[in-house]
Amino acid sequence: MQCAPIRCLALTVVTLTLFVTCAAGCRGLSSSVGSDSSREEIARLATEIAALRGLAAAGDEVALADALDRAMVAIPAGEFIMGSDAGRADERPAHRVYLDAFELDRYEVTNAQYRRFMLATGERPPRCWTDNTYPAGQADYPVVGVSWDGADAYCRWAGKRLPTEAEWEKACRGTEGRVYPWGDAWEPGRANVDAAGWDFGGATQDATAATVWDAAWARLALPPGSAGPTLEPVGSHLDGAGPYGVLDMVGNSSEWVADWYNWADYSKLPLRNPLVVGPPWNHCLRGSAWADPTGEPAWTQSLSRCSARNSAHETSDPRVGFRCARSGRSE
Repeated sequence: MQCAPIRCLALTVVTLTLFVTCAAGCRGLSSSVGSDSSREEIARLATEIAALRGLAAAGDEVALADALDRAMVAIPAGEFIMGSDAGRADERPAHRVYLDAFELDRYEVTNAQYRRFMLATGERPPRCWTDNTYPAGQADYPVVGVSWDGADAYCRWAGKRLPTEAEWEKACRGTEGRVYPWGDAWEPGRANVDAAGWDFGGATQDATAATVWDAAWARLALPPGSAGPTLEPVGSHLDGAGPYGVLDMVGNSSEWVADWYNWADYSKLPLRNPLVVGPPWNHCLRGSAWADPTGEPAWTQSLSRCSARNSAHETSDPRVGFRCARSGRSE
């Protein structure tokens, strides 16, 4: 079967790049950005992301979704420090947790990937979509407005699962106990976060929820490059990568994880592969998002910490997306 030259070239680059990245073990970025290994890893990721952008620009949704599905990072088995004694009550105490090896999507699940799932299963589209498709030019943007049930269904359909809270946090901070994915200093330029406190056209936390969310959904329908906070293509902040090379764990979208939200402290939870199931109320969210309708930058910074926890009902939210995990090997 013949294909257009642009598509074939882009797909070849993606395939080669993903092979090289995974052949290197997908172990992630060194904490020393000046090291040779770190520079090589950054160069590999930059090439991979450029190839993904090429597929999106060429309109090759199938090849883009395939490449993103394969882009997983191996996280080795072992202990890490979960939680923070300096954080909020639900982050305490800091404690050692052992996790089996697993793999995690390097990127948040995108519109292109979710549309393929939606067409195959009959799942309803997110609110900002029109005629069963996402806004123009946003194939490689993270899908948002998906309920926890929808995220769980997608991951199962893809042969994966939602990550646990502990898996998400380990991928974010590594074994060094980082405060943010890149280190201990808050640098909002490393992530797609609303550091300035956008007012959403006058809709604030004092307005009705409908007013705030209507304003947020309206922003997501704007064309790429519009002024003010909005989503960005996945992988737009390479310098915000975590210690294993997972991208966008801070900013773009907050992410559903598998656990139900446990509002008590960590003291009663298992120390090996923890997973909270029930009570049937809220599910956990991890990571900050492209927008904070409260207009409080300090809250955005707080939610950007790797140990920070949040929760929501199983409803759609214009700030919330997800990524998938898979139990498996670590080389």
